[in-house]
Amino acid sequence: MEQPLHIAILSLHSCPYIVPGGRYTGGMNIYIRNLARELSNRGHSVDIYTCSQANCSQCGKGDLGNNIRLMHVDNIDYNLITETTLENNIERITRSILTGAPRYDLIYSHYWFSGLVGTELESMWRVPHFTMFHTLGLLKNSAGLGELEPPYRVAGEMSVAQSAYHIIASTAGEKKELASRYKVNASKISVIPCGINNELFRPVDKQYARDTTGLGTKRTILFVGRHDPLKGLDNLLEATSLLNHRDDFQLVVIGDNSLYLDPIQTGRDPQPPDQIGSKVMFIGSVPHEDMYLYYNAADFCVIPSYYESFNLVAIESIACGTRILATAVGEIPSLAGTCDLCRIMEDNSPANLARHMDAMLDSIGQNTGGYTGNMVLKYSWQSITDSLEREFYKATALQYCRKEAVLHR
Repeated sequence: MEQPLHIAILSLHSCPYIVPGGRYTGGMNIYIRNLARELSNRGHSVDIYTCSQANCSQCGKGDLGNNIRLMHVDNIDYNLITETTLENNIERITRSILTGAPRYDLIYSHYWFSGLVGTELESMWRVPHFTMFHTLGLLKNSAGLGELEPPYRVAGEMSVAQSAYHIIASTAGEKKELASRYKVNASKISVIPCGINNELFRPVDKQYARDTTGLGTKRTILFVGRHDPLKGLDNLLEATSLLNHRDDFQLVVIGDNSLYLDPIQTGRDPQPPDQIGSKVMFIGSVPHEDMYLYYNAADFCVIPSYYESFNLVAIESIACGTRILATAVGEIPSLAGTCDLCRIMEDNSPANLARHMDAMLDSIGQNTGGYTGNMVLKYSWQSITDSLEREFYKATALQYCRKEAVLHR
């Protein structure tokens, strides 16, 4: 039987225990929390390093496992990092982590900024450095929407991708992009999708879900995501306005409303939600453990994104038995032909969105193929952690063999 591992997880720009829905809080936070819990349940020890941030008062630390520690190591405002301050911040955070750090078997960094610190720690601790990018700057920039990612981020990603011991890509498409655009040897990239909690995200009675969430009896379309131009929310709102011949539905938007109202973030003029239309209900951020109720209350979930690294919302919605209407981004192409609850769009233009939404609203109540429970089993945290464990043990075994070879020279 393999020995338990001591793992350092780096999530420096965003604390994993902040409620998702903000600019830097989303699928990555959910991924780290759930992975840490599953690893701890298997006897591994996990230390999660994050920077002390002003909004860390929002951390809900109650779900830490017995073998998990949350380590706030330094004070940093990620928004204030520039090309000239990046190197100093990396050095300062690395020193902070090194102070009193125990021995680890491996490092698992998340996002490019953590990857740069992971690169430094790998050379000092001489342990394998795994990394997962979650989003890639070059791909975000290629969409041509919103504020472009700075060249120093792309350069940082290049450096981390080429120096890390191993990369975890959440989709086959991401692996292809890392190999072609970032010049990474494909042999050091493993495709392991993000996971979902199947015990939480499951079908429940729709009337119970609607009563609990207060969404009422209207046909309900759901959007879940932070208000980033890449998410396509503006297109969805315009598509909703094109369905002015219908008054039998509502669009429920879950995410941080303040970002939608900020013209700097959205490129739109400030517009109070009550002026967008009576068909739109802005809920704001919702604790992740309550999201299954909203998926179950909805008739279908729309994902009009220009770019997604994975698309956790799609899998969570399907796990709850709720249909999705989505562009072919992230993991969505892998679902084509295997998911009765999927409707994939060729583009996310408002007119095309409206056409598909109109058809799906008309089909509510018809037989749509039922719950695809067998399909989502492959996204269970047990399955995902099995795959990661295999990679971790391969790396640590090889590291042990190398150390033994050095000792016996």
